[in-house]
Amino acid sequence: MKKITTSVDKIVTQIVGKHAMEEHLAFTSWNEIVGEVIADVSVPVKVVKGVLNISVKNSTWRQELIMQKPQILKKYASRFGQGIIIDIRFS
Repeated sequence: MKKITTSVDKIVTQIVGKHAMEEHLAFTSWNEIVGEVIADVSVPVKVVKGVLNISVKNSTWRQELIMQKPQILKKYASRFGQGIIIDIRFS
């Protein structure tokens, strides 16, 4: 006989995704990852399948963050592991 928790876990994983909790933690950690200066000009909007969407104050900051994206992704990988945040899109 299967445990009900195993079945529930599978259903929840199918609905919200395998890494939903880690993605949520990564989403809420944006300010800590990027620091106060960048946090003041950007806001996380959502995470969808490992892609973190960020709203940025203006196009100048958007360009700056695009250039810093590799370093930001490394910080996410270091903190949460590879594959949780695989890309960042700035708008």
